[in-house]
Amino acid sequence: MKRLLCYIIAFVALNFAYAQTNPKVKEMESQRNKLEQQLAESRKLLSAAQKDVDGQLAQLSALTAQIKKQKQFVARLDADVKAIDRELRSIEEQMQTLQTELERRREHYAKALQMMTNKNTFENKLMFLLSAESFNQMVRRMRYLREYSNFQQKQGELLMAQQQDLENKRIELEQTREAKKTLLAKRVEEQKQLAKQQAEQNKLVAGLKKKQKEIRNRMAAQQREHDKLNREIERIIEEELRAQEAEQRRQEGKGEEPAITKDGKAMPAYKASAADRKLSGSFESNRGKLPVPVTGSYLLTSRYGVNYVEGLKNVKFNNHGVDVRGQEGCSARAVFDGTVSFVFEHPQVPGSFIVMVRHGQYISAYFNLTALKVKKGDKVKINEPLGLVIADAAGNCTMQFQLRKDKQSLNPEQWVAF
Repeated sequence: MKRLLCYIIAFVALNFAYAQTNPKVKEMESQRNKLEQQLAESRKLLSAAQKDVDGQLAQLSALTAQIKKQKQFVARLDADVKAIDRELRSIEEQMQTLQTELERRREHYAKALQMMTNKNTFENKLMFLLSAESFNQMVRRMRYLREYSNFQQKQGELLMAQQQDLENKRIELEQTREAKKTLLAKRVEEQKQLAKQQAEQNKLVAGLKKKQKEIRNRMAAQQREHDKLNREIERIIEEELRAQEAEQRRQEGKGEEPAITKDGKAMPAYKASAADRKLSGSFESNRGKLPVPVTGSYLLTSRYGVNYVEGLKNVKFNNHGVDVRGQEGCSARAVFDGTVSFVFEHPQVPGSFIVMVRHGQYISAYFNLTALKVKKGDKVKINEPLGLVIADAAGNCTMQFQLRKDKQSLNPEQWVAF
C-alpha cells in the first residue's frame, strides 16, 4: 500500500508540473514575443515628419516599412488565434477519449474488486488452496493468487494515473482558453495601431501628391546617381578580375593578355583558390541565415528591385540592394568572414565611404559609412564592425547594402535573415 501511495504522489507531481503550460501555446507565445520585440524596436526609428520633400519621402518609406511589419504581426496574431482554436478542439477531443477510457476502466476495476472481495477472505483462500488435486497445482494456485493481487494493484495505479491525466487536460484547457482571451485583446490593440499608422501614411501621401512632378524629377536624379555608382562598383570588380587573370597568365607563362578586350571577350569568373572555394561554399550554405548588416534595431526602407513610392503614380526607384535604416550611432558589420577588397569615398557625398568585402566568389558592399575600422586587405570575421553608418541631413542613419557574385547582383533579402 505504501508503494502505491508513493507512486501516485510522484506521478501526480510530475504531471502537474507538465500541465502548467501547454507546450504548443508556449512555443507560439515565444515566437510572437520575438516578433513583437522587433516591432517595438523598429517603432523607435520612426522620426517626426519633416517639412522638406526629402524628409517626407524618408518618413514615408520608414512608415511604409513599419506598416508592413505591423501587418505581419497582426497576421501572426490571427494565425495564432486559429492555432489555439485547433488546440482547444484537440484538447477537448483528448478529454472525451480519456473520459470514455476512464469510465470503462472504472467499470472493469469495480467488477474485479467485487470478485476479489468475494474471494479474499482467509477461508476462501484456504479452501481454494486445499482443494488442489496435487502439490504442484497448489503451488500454481498460490502463484495465481499472488499475481492476481499484483494485477489488481497495477489496475488501481493505472486508474489513478488516468484520473490525473484527465485533470491535467482540464488545467491545460483552462490555460489555453486564457491564452486565447489575451491574444484576442492583443489583436484588437495592434489593429488600432495599424489603423493609426495607415492614417498617418495617408496624410503624408496626400501632401506629397501635390509635389508629384518635383518628386519624380528628384527620384530620377537619384536613380542616375545610384546607377552611376553601381557602374563604378562593376568597374572595380572588373579591374580586380582583370588583374587576377593577368597574374594567372603571368604565372603560366602566357604573358599578360587582357582578360576583357575591346572586341567583347567575356570576362572570366573569379578564379578562386582552394581556400576561396571552401569559403564560397560556406557562404552559400548560409543562404538565408546571414546576420543583419547593421547593429541594433532596423527597418528595411527600400527593398531589392523596383520600389514604388506608396500612393504616388509612376514614382519608382530601382534598387541594386536594400536600404537598412538603423538607430543613431549604429555600425555596419560584416555578414560573413572575408577580406576587404576595396574601400572608396562616395563620389557625390564627401566623408561617406563604401566598403567591399570579398567572400570567395561573393562580395558584400556597405554604403554610407564613416569612422572606418577597416582598410583594404584586412581580414574580417562575421559580425565584425566595419564603421559607423553616417546620418543624413534629416538625422536618419540609412545604409545601402548589396550582395554580388562577381558582377552578378543578388537579392540580399534571400541571403540575410532580416
